[in-house]
Amino acid sequence: MAPRYENMTRADQVRARRSIEPARRKPIPQPEKYSKRNAESSARVTVRRADLNMAKPTSSAYTQHRRKFYVHSEASGTEIELPSLPMVKLSWRLASALLAILAGIGIYLVSSSPTFLISSINLNGAVRVSAQEILDTIDLEGTQVIKITPDQIKEKIVSAFPDIASAEVSVSFPAEVNVSVQERIPAITWVENDTPLYWVDEKGYTFPVRGEASIPLTVHASGEPPRPLGYASAQESALPEEADQAPAEPKPSVDPQFVEMVLKLRPILPQGTALLYSPEHGLGWTDPKGWQVYLGTDPKDIDMKLAEYQVIVAHLLERNLQPVLINLEYLHAPYYRLEH
Repeated sequence: MAPRYENMTRADQVRARRSIEPARRKPIPQPEKYSKRNAESSARVTVRRADLNMAKPTSSAYTQHRRKFYVHSEASGTEIELPSLPMVKLSWRLASALLAILAGIGIYLVSSSPTFLISSINLNGAVRVSAQEILDTIDLEGTQVIKITPDQIKEKIVSAFPDIASAEVSVSFPAEVNVSVQERIPAITWVENDTPLYWVDEKGYTFPVRGEASIPLTVHASGEPPRPLGYASAQESALPEEADQAPAEPKPSVDPQFVEMVLKLRPILPQGTALLYSPEHGLGWTDPKGWQVYLGTDPKDIDMKLAEYQVIVAHLLERNLQPVLINLEYLHAPYYRLEH
């Protein structure tokens, strides 16, 4: 007879219960932070990719796609397949190579063919300057047209001829050069010791006397004209230049204000009177009554100086005085010199 359950010890009760019920394992309680981390880890998905280099086909495995063409036949539901054509793709490298080859062929043909040798030069605008002088200076005959640089030719013409204010050069294929020049207009003829030395234009540029010109006003000078600020003498401008240095751009050699003064005196001069220049007193003339008058070189107060001159002359004539010189170079300090 089995013993009663109540009379069994606690250990015997546990053994009896295990023999009757299956063992049930209770989960081990874990802290909250470990449970959350395990849930996140289980939600992750690992993706494995093959090597990208392995996915690219090699040159040996590459097969060129061909475009297929089909033509419908008379029988219904049938069509004829034409021979397939390869699909040609032109890459930018191939296009660049073709362009380079074509450019090289073109340059070779132009540089070696006599068709592109300069055979004619069209010159326009030269009146006083000899056309042959200009052509000899640029010396382009027999030159390949692709070797011509219009800007260099223009600088060469302007620097070689002070008479020329500007030049335009253009090239026409197959072998033609067009040169158009604009000459300077003389405004003053500079004379020393009764010898014409050069012409001066309205901007102060000097250039040789060539041919005839009825426009210039003659200035009989006893010295050099006033120079502009920053003027370099002929010796300083003739310093040796580097071989690859561009020719120096021409600059005015006479003060433009002085030229303006000369042009303002043109309508004031008495008829048949020569315009004089003295480095000491400036511009002036010999009055028909026998004295010399000088007004300086500044055109700023020319009208006031002329009015002042008339007052001084009237004062001298009233007193029956014969001056030798009347100087109005300085407006507020005029003076006159009488005969001894």
